[in-house]
Amino acid sequence: MITETGLVFIGAAAENAVRAYDLDSGEELWHHRLPNPGNATPMSYVVHTPQGDRQYVVIAAGGDARGGIGGVGDTLVAFALDR
Repeated sequence: MITETGLVFIGAAAENAVRAYDLDSGEELWHHRLPNPGNATPMSYVVHTPQGDRQYVVIAAGGDARGGIGGVGDTLVAFALDR
């Protein structure tokens, strides 16, 4: 998933992590450990409030019992982006 500001969020791997990269340089800017593999496409949404808009990134961390790699679970993990 790519944000308007050029952040690329990737979680589609058998590892228990989600990562953010700079679209232009390819540099990894951030990563976070997940409770289970994040082999899903991250999603984004914006909450509009009187104090201003806030963007969030969400990923389903669930794993896949058929693959035998990583854990299996059913967790949604959300991150608030800096304003």
